[in-house]
Amino acid sequence: MEILKLADYSEHFELNGASVYLIVNKNIADHPCMFGFVSLPEDFETAKELFTGIENKARELGYKDIVGPLNYTTWMSYRWAISNYETKLTPDCDNPPYYVDFIKQLGYRELYTYRSANVKIDNPLYRLSQKAYEAKLKEGFTFKLFKGEEAYNMAKDIYNISLDAFAGSYLYSEISFDYFEHVYLEWTRKLDLVMYVAYNPEHEAIGYVMGYKTPDGKYFISKTSAVRKAYQKHNIYTALLYLGSKYIHDQGFSDILYHFQCEQRSTFQRFAAPFESNEKRYAVFVKDLL
Repeated sequence: MEILKLADYSEHFELNGASVYLIVNKNIADHPCMFGFVSLPEDFETAKELFTGIENKARELGYKDIVGPLNYTTWMSYRWAISNYETKLTPDCDNPPYYVDFIKQLGYRELYTYRSANVKIDNPLYRLSQKAYEAKLKEGFTFKLFKGEEAYNMAKDIYNISLDAFAGSYLYSEISFDYFEHVYLEWTRKLDLVMYVAYNPEHEAIGYVMGYKTPDGKYFISKTSAVRKAYQKHNIYTALLYLGSKYIHDQGFSDILYHFQCEQRSTFQRFAAPFESNEKRYAVFVKDLL
C-alpha cells in the first residue's frame, strides 16, 4: 500500500474477513473520492455493511459520489472484469463475478468501460498504416525499436510523453518519476518488453507503443501507447501501430491483443467481427451519494 502515502486521505475498513480502503486523491479532477484495494467474501450482507461505512465516511468528508475500484491512480490497478472471466491476461483484474453483482445491488453503475480483444494484424487500419509510416519518414520523423533493458533505459522519455499525452484523461492524476519507475514499471520486469519510440525531425521523443508476449506465449499484448498532444491526429500513432504490428507479425503472431482500451475515448473503435475475437470487458463504477 505504499502508493497510499500520496493520498490526501485514506482509511481502511474491515468486517468479517472483508476489506476495502476509502481513498481521496484531490489531483483527480472528475472523481477524487474512491474505493480501492478490495477483498470481499461471497457474503452480500457483509459487503453491504462495509460499503455503507465507506459511503457514510465519504459523505462526511463532503463528497457527492464515490468511484471504484481505483487504487489511488490509474497508474495503479483499477477496474473489475465484467465478462469473459475465464480468459486470464497479463496483467488482469482477477475479481470473481459476484463482486460485480454485489456492487450493482449496492446501487453502483458503470462509469467507464474498457475492453481487451484479439485483433487480426491484417486488418483495414494496418493496410493504411504503412502509408502513414512512409509519409512520416519523408517528413523527417524517425522511429526506433527498443527491447528488454534498452526499453527500461527509455523510462524518463516514456514518463514525460505519458504526462503530456494522458493529462486530462478520465480519472487521471500524475505520479512522480520515482513512483513511475519503481512502482508502475516494476510489474513489467518479468516480461520481455518491446517498444517503438517516435522522434520528430528535431530528434525529440514524441510518442511510443509498448507491448510484450505473455509468459505462456499465447498472446502478444499491446499494452500502452501515447503521443504528445502537439503531435496527436498527425498519424504518429498510426505509424507506430504499423511498426508494432509488423514486429509482432514477424514474431509469428497473426493477432494483437489490445488491452484495457477505454470505450468512452473518442479514438476508440471496434473492427468488424471477422477481425476481432475473444473480447473481455471491464468497468469502473460510480455511486451518487447525495
